[in-house]
Amino acid sequence: MISPKKNILLVHSSNDLYGASKIFLQLIDLFLTNGFNVYVVLPEKGKLDDFLNKKDIKVSYHELGVLRKKYLNPLGLINRLVINIKAIKFLSNYIKNYSIDLVYTNTSTVLSGGIAAKKNGIPSLFHVHEIPTGNWLYEIFSGKLINRISSKVLTVSNSVKSHWLKNINEHKIERVYNGIEYQKMDSIIKLEKDQGDFVITSVARLIPYKGHMYLIEIAYELIKKSSKFKFLIVGDTLPSYSSYEKSMKQKVKDLGLENKIKFLGFRNDVSNILKQSDLFIHPAIAPDPLPTVLFESLYNNLPSVATNLGGAIEILDNGKNGLLIPFNDSRKAANLINEYCSNDKLQKKHLENSKKNFKINFSSESFNKNILKEVNNLL
Repeated sequence: MISPKKNILLVHSSNDLYGASKIFLQLIDLFLTNGFNVYVVLPEKGKLDDFLNKKDIKVSYHELGVLRKKYLNPLGLINRLVINIKAIKFLSNYIKNYSIDLVYTNTSTVLSGGIAAKKNGIPSLFHVHEIPTGNWLYEIFSGKLINRISSKVLTVSNSVKSHWLKNINEHKIERVYNGIEYQKMDSIIKLEKDQGDFVITSVARLIPYKGHMYLIEIAYELIKKSSKFKFLIVGDTLPSYSSYEKSMKQKVKDLGLENKIKFLGFRNDVSNILKQSDLFIHPAIAPDPLPTVLFESLYNNLPSVATNLGGAIEILDNGKNGLLIPFNDSRKAANLINEYCSNDKLQKKHLENSKKNFKINFSSESFNKNILKEVNNLL
């Protein structure tokens, strides 16, 4: 007798095309390819929809009670409690109506899916992409609750795993590196670039911990050394951080760097931009779990720089695949970058090392195998 297809409900915290959302699309394709029925619930409509609508899946939208820093106040906590109670009820009914066999939550900031799964007696898997910092009560609460409601917890890097081990049982948590898939470009749109320019590019959502303010300080120090340096900042922001974006642009203006630093906003052609850049920089000032854009920059043979925090250290293999800089000393960082820019031999060696490292640790084949193993173990 042929076993019926298993039904997986995938829950995600946003509807965009940044790192975790790209992994979300890979998961959907992986499960479809391996014969699962895939159901998706997102908190809102957005940029992912163009991709989701082409797939043989059911997509629904419902407020999921996503936990964000802006809610860490009395009124915000009451709001999240009310919204989460409604989300748990919705997802619990969803699980029953569609005979869901497993809930796969692609974030630590949505707890309603795991609670609904626990309530209905089905397994729940959390795929954690975050390292929450700045509020120890939230860290303890979310960690203890995820530990209680999850059947398995996957983390995207050793840095993420180490952080969550404080509140999640060791036997329940496993590190699975992302395996990045790359898309070919149909055409190349030329960027404005004068002969002799040395273009340094950053790609990230415009939020404080990604370090854009720090990048502007580094840029100021580098431009004092040479007028050849120009900077491209790719990415948009969340509505709640619009004032942060304004303050960044004001800082660029105050330092007289408007002709040297360009804000390109969100772009679908990131690989195109990277191919026309001379260096990539990821200037996070707090641990970034696993900045997948570093994979993309190295894949495009672009020498890469990152602050010595979080998953970037693992991707750059402790400085064997790229340059690691301090996260709190713009002058020292600028000096290191300036030296690195003129060391073609070291850049070439780093790019060669990265290709070997990616085959071992970050291949899509390894990622797919590990994810399927964990999911099948729960079904």
